[in-house]
Amino acid sequence: MPEPTPEPVPAELRALAADAEALAERTAEVAARLEAADDSHLQRLAQPMNEATDDLAGYTGEIARAAEYLTRVRVSRDPHLCDVPWGICPVHGVTLHSLGDRAWCTTTGCGNTWDYDRLHTPCTEPAAAIATDRDGATGSLCTAHASDAAQRLDGCSIEYFDDTAANS
Repeated sequence: MPEPTPEPVPAELRALAADAEALAERTAEVAARLEAADDSHLQRLAQPMNEATDDLAGYTGEIARAAEYLTRVRVSRDPHLCDVPWGICPVHGVTLHSLGDRAWCTTTGCGNTWDYDRLHTPCTEPAAAIATDRDGATGSLCTAHASDAAQRLDGCSIEYFDDTAANS
């Protein structure tokens, strides 16, 4: 297991998921041995062990998903990426819908889907502009978030890093 840091790292969570998976395998083995026993009292103990195995398998999946999400959050801190704390469709902008661990663009004809909750995950698109609001606060935005900010935020100015991004 990696050395603990003030903030958990994805490798820590992946190690926890592996530990939970190993424990699930051990409980499944014990449950199988209980089921195979000649004593009916022991056989009845297999049911709670099987339930524990199922619970551990669920926890393993949850921990693995948390590790994936943590990876995305840490990647989003890259100064060359968009600062916005929610995702977008890179083609159509603020058009995402999500349910559980899936997200998709709601624009008719767009086939963009993601196997994670992109809507509630920090944006990881490359920064293409600097946005400045009327109070002087600035942030690096991807093309889609910059376009949305220009339309929605009164007094917001957008300065694109290059002319091609401004025209997309």
